[in-house]
Amino acid sequence: MNSTGEGIDNSEVLLRRVPPSADHFRTICERGDDGFRATSAVMSTRQDEQHLSCSRLKFVSPQFLLDDLWNDGIDPEGWYVCRFLVSDVRMLGLEIAFTQTDRDPGHCSITASGGLAYPNNKAQKLARRTRILTEEEIADLSPQ
Repeated sequence: MNSTGEGIDNSEVLLRRVPPSADHFRTICERGDDGFRATSAVMSTRQDEQHLSCSRLKFVSPQFLLDDLWNDGIDPEGWYVCRFLVSDVRMLGLEIAFTQTDRDPGHCSITASGGLAYPNNKAQKLARRTRILTEEEIADLSPQ
């Protein structure tokens, strides 16, 4: 298992699952230019998490990520997938490590510089760089 960011090109596309919005918890919002993006809440970690998880499109498709929810007993209906670039992560001074798992061969971990815990104060800036994939993109995009 590769546990460094070496070999991950800045132009690579990263994916992250986005849950459906709830009454008091918005998970997507409009982008200024086109479509929708993830909110900062979705691009933040929970208290017990040290890194922000994402996946490399090079290894997994958006549909694969949604289908994997069934392994946790979660119906993927209403879920989204957002995309962003490795360069977006690095531009914010964050690091990315390739941390494959048995269930996700494209899994990556985003942390602060030096492998420190992911700083949620960067979540809003990263969220602004995301774009929610359309249903057609989810169905059509395959590992690149």
